[in-house]
Amino acid sequence: MNLARKESLGYASQAMDMDAHSQLDRALRRLLRPLVRIMLRQGVSFGEFSEIAKRTYMEIAWDEFTPSDARPSDSRVAIMTGLTRKEVKRLRETRAQATEVSTNHMNRATRVLSGWFRDPDFCDERGQPRVLNMTDDGPQFPALVRRYSGDMPPRAMLEELRRVKAVSVDEEGIHVLSRSFVPAGGDPDSLRMFGLAMSDLGNTIEHNLDEGPDGDLLFQRYVSNARLNPRMVPLFKRLLAERGMQLLESLDDWLSSEEQEEDASTSPAHVGAGIYFFDRSDEPPTDD
Repeated sequence: MNLARKESLGYASQAMDMDAHSQLDRALRRLLRPLVRIMLRQGVSFGEFSEIAKRTYMEIAWDEFTPSDARPSDSRVAIMTGLTRKEVKRLRETRAQATEVSTNHMNRATRVLSGWFRDPDFCDERGQPRVLNMTDDGPQFPALVRRYSGDMPPRAMLEELRRVKAVSVDEEGIHVLSRSFVPAGGDPDSLRMFGLAMSDLGNTIEHNLDEGPDGDLLFQRYVSNARLNPRMVPLFKRLLAERGMQLLESLDDWLSSEEQEEDASTSPAHVGAGIYFFDRSDEPPTDD
């Protein structure tokens, strides 16, 4: 291959790298806009966000980007991340102090609601969830909680479900209002769910980018239309809510039917899917 040809290929490769970098820069700015809005509403300063970003850079580089034939080191992580060795050492030594709040009660509440809708013991002859009471004689609310949430006290579960308006209580008993555990905006659990949703979607996208077009891709699709009649937006939102919930409930039924026993020899898999609505009408027009 002659020199001119080599130089031409080299420039082309650099141009592709620059284009990929600019697209990543654009993607990061778009990703950060809703994150920054949430952080500003919650009073998170740039200094706090910077510390979180530094810690995450250190953890990912230390845990996942060290060659298999090498040991992780402060110097290697510093070179890879752009942090100083002093910062890496400080972040590493304080890593054990950073603890995450458990989402176990959210998972338990979700299982209780799902079981209420699909378990025949807690449904009527039409397959609809029955009104339950707090008595401990047969398939009532305490039995539902024991079956689907382990050792969480029924009274504590009831208060949690009332707090997020998933149930109501009157003289007839306990009425279930929602199959999903959806806390109100600003509630600590809503922020935990936001983190889980962003993490799950981000991990799916990262996996697909890393695999390439011929790899083992995870399902990741969406539909959009930039010319929809504005009067049809409320209709589309209702359509998505109805059909999306139907799909998610059918998937939830299938997942629940395929759960393995707690005493199984293999560790269970934790998988799922999500559906969301978006509206870019207030954003400036783009070519994507």
